[in-house]
Formats: sequence, C-alpha cells, structure tokens
Amino acid sequence: MRPRNALPSISPGPSRLRRTLRRGAAAARALRPDSVREAADATAYVGLVAAVVVAGYLQGGMTVVVAVPTVLGVGLGSIAILQAVMACLSVSGMFGCSALALFGQRAVEETDRRPATGPTVTAVVPVHRDAAVLHRSVESLLDGRYEDLRVVVVAEPDDADSIARAREYAAREDRVEALVNTRYPGSKAGAVNYAAEATDSEYLAVFDADERVDPRFVSSAVARLDDCDVVQGRTVPEPDGLVETVAYYESVVLGDLSQRLLTLVTDFTMAASRTIVMRRSAFDAVDGYDPAMLTEDYAFAFDCYEADLDVVELLSQASTIEGAHSVADWWGQRKRWMTGYAQTLHDLLVGCRSPRNYRTLLAPLLCAGSVFGNVFMLSLVSKAAVLVVSGAVTWLALPVATLAGAALALRVGDARRDRVDGVGLAWLATPLVLPLYSLVGIRAAVAYLFTWDGEWYSVAKGV
Repeated sequence: MRPRNALPSISPGPSRLRRTLRRGAAAARALRPDSVREAADATAYVGLVAAVVVAGYLQGGMTVVVAVPTVLGVGLGSIAILQAVMACLSVSGMFGCSALALFGQRAVEETDRRPATGPTVTAVVPVHRDAAVLHRSVESLLDGRYEDLRVVVVAEPDDADSIARAREYAAREDRVEALVNTRYPGSKAGAVNYAAEATDSEYLAVFDADERVDPRFVSSAVARLDDCDVVQGRTVPEPDGLVETVAYYESVVLGDLSQRLLTLVTDFTMAASRTIVMRRSAFDAVDGYDPAMLTEDYAFAFDCYEADLDVVELLSQASTIEGAHSVADWWGQRKRWMTGYAQTLHDLLVGCRSPRNYRTLLAPLLCAGSVFGNVFMLSLVSKAAVLVVSGAVTWLALPVATLAGAALALRVGDARRDRVDGVGLAWLATPLVLPLYSLVGIRAAVAYLFTWDGEWYSVAKGV
C-alpha cells in the first residue's frame, strides 16, 4: 500500500507505454513517403525552405554602402547600412506606395452612372457541392439594381443537391435558369464555357456561389463597359473566425496591395472568374476559360493581357465571400492557387516560343513574380532576425507599421460599408501573413515539379 502522503507515480504503466508507442509509430508511418517522388518532394521542400532562411540571414547581415547625394554643393559621402535595413525600406516603400495608389484609385473611381436597364447580362454561377450557399449569390443578384439580368446556375452532373437547389430557384424566379454541365463536366472553367455557349446575351458575368454581390455592382459595371472590355470587382472574405480573419488580411495584403504598382507600370490587371462582368466579344476573343488550368482565372487574366483587352477594376462595390473555415482548408486552397500559378507560368513559358506581341514575352516575367516572390517573403523572417541580433530591431517598426496601417485603413473602410463586423485588433498581425503564405507558395511550387497529378482541392462552404 502506498503511504498516504506519497506522491502519485508518474511512470507510465506497460499498457499506456504501448499505446504511446503505437501512436508514435502511426504518426511516423503517416509522415513516411509512399514513393520516391514523394520523398524527393518532401526533401526538396524542406531543403528549399532551409536554404531560403539561411541565405536570407546571411544576406541580411551584409553591409551595403549607400552614396549620399550632394546637397547645395556639399558632398556628404556615403553611409554603410545592413542589407536587412534595406529590405525594411524596400518593403515599406512598396506597400506604402501601393496603399496610396489603391486609395487614390478608389477616390477617383466613377460610380455615378448606374443604369437600371440596358443590354442583357447573363450572370453565370458555377456550383459544385455549394447548395448550402447558393442563396447568397442568386438572391443578391436578383436584389440588385440592374433589371436586365439573367442568372444561370450551372451544376455538375454528380451534385444532386446543387441541381435540386438550382431547379428550385428556376421554378420560382423567372430570371433564373438551371443547367447541368453535361458538355464540359469536371471544372469551373467548363461550367462557365457551357453557359456561354448556351446563351447569347451581349454581356457575360461570373460569380461564385457563396458571393453576396453588392446591389450596385452589375449596374455600375455595365456603365463602365461602354469604355472597356472587362470589369473586375473586389471580393472581401468575411472575417468571422480566426482562420477567416487570416484569409481577410491575406486578401488585403496579397490581393488589394501587392500588385497595385505592377498594374500601374505594366497595365496587367487581374481578370478572375468571380465578381467579373465582360463583353461577350472579349470572352470569345480568348476562347473563354481553359478547363485544363488549375487556376483558370489566373490563366484567363494573362490571356486577356496578351489579347490587349482593356480590363478595369471597380473597387468600391465589393462582394463578400466565405473564407476558408479550417487550417486544412486554408492550406489546401492556397496550395491549389499557387500550384495553379506554377502551371500558368509553365504554360506562358511554352507560349514564348511563338510570341504574339511583346506582352507574350512580358507575361512570364509577371507570373514568375507571383511564384518566386514567395521566396523573398520568407527571407524577410531571416532578415528580421538579423535586426534583432544586431540591436537594430527598431527598423522593423517601419514595414510593420506600413502593412498594419494599410490593413487598418482598408478594414475601417469595409466596416463603414457594412462588409465586415467592426475593426478589432487583428490588423496588428497583418505582417505575419507574408511568411505564412510564402511557406504555402514554396510548397506548391515544389509539389508541381514532383508530385502534382492534377488534383483539385475543394473547401467546405456553408459550415
């Protein structure tokens, strides 16, 4: 018998030890690659991440000599600063100028013209296991201010719930039609292309099933199409949870800000497969969306760019969408996006063999910036460590304040327009989005080279 005051034994019994060992063995088996390709994939990913981190640290510790310009005839010589400090200045300058460009663009945006009638717009809503959220897009489109609108819901043949839901709307609403994608099944691109072939309206639009569309958007887009070929709107993930909040600020940094200066310099504007209204002639000019591409929207944007179509943004009337609801969905969805970017880059490089114009040669460089920019973002973590070790940590305040400040300004704007509930404090953590997304991007690029076999990750919606 154990004495009354004796401490309980902390030594595991034989059965508990066996269970622990079995769980450890199961975890080890789950991590073990099933093939040589998977082993090469995992090794390459870990090796590349480690190489970027180490190289970033070594580079950040280098001293850069900067010549100071002459002022009033007096030469001020030069100064020596850490490369990590230069990285802070570069990131701050890029995102600071991008924020100014974004807010300036929104300030001068024309939204006064909003016709209620005009050319018929076919709003295509592709659905795949989206029956629970289909009401968001269909009902918000029908509630919009543009009356000459026809909603075409395109469901996949194996999705009985979405087919039934679409047919319910079609039976109840005169402006809704339900189609089953029997012609090009298996992809969002195929669904949109099928709807385009089955209709003949002058204008086409595409929306995701989970979008809540601003009631003014279609009307304003129709007015803008008098002077352009494609109108691209903004989408805002609803930050109603931890993972969803990460998705929101990721959208702010990497969607709203990161490509702003690139657009000004190169005239490349993203033309996606949601929140978009276009002339049918523009859609036909690029043969629609490519079902073979994992990110059909990114490939479509470059097709529009090479065809010299005029794509404009309409930022002030944003749609809200569901964000990823779990870490697994967040990771899987971003990995799919970045794998698709790598696939698009590959396709653009092949296209350079027979260039159509200078944009055919410029497009791969722009796409490569999205793919390989993740390497730069991850290296910022190492350079931040250099500043901490060197006692120059105060320099970090500059990029942190720039990113957080821009995110706060956009969050306040979205809150004032009732797109999000309140402001909160999560904007303070916005800089963490860069290395997180960088890890996913590197993972996707490596997977595309070693193990990707065409699979398409689908996230849960309506949960």
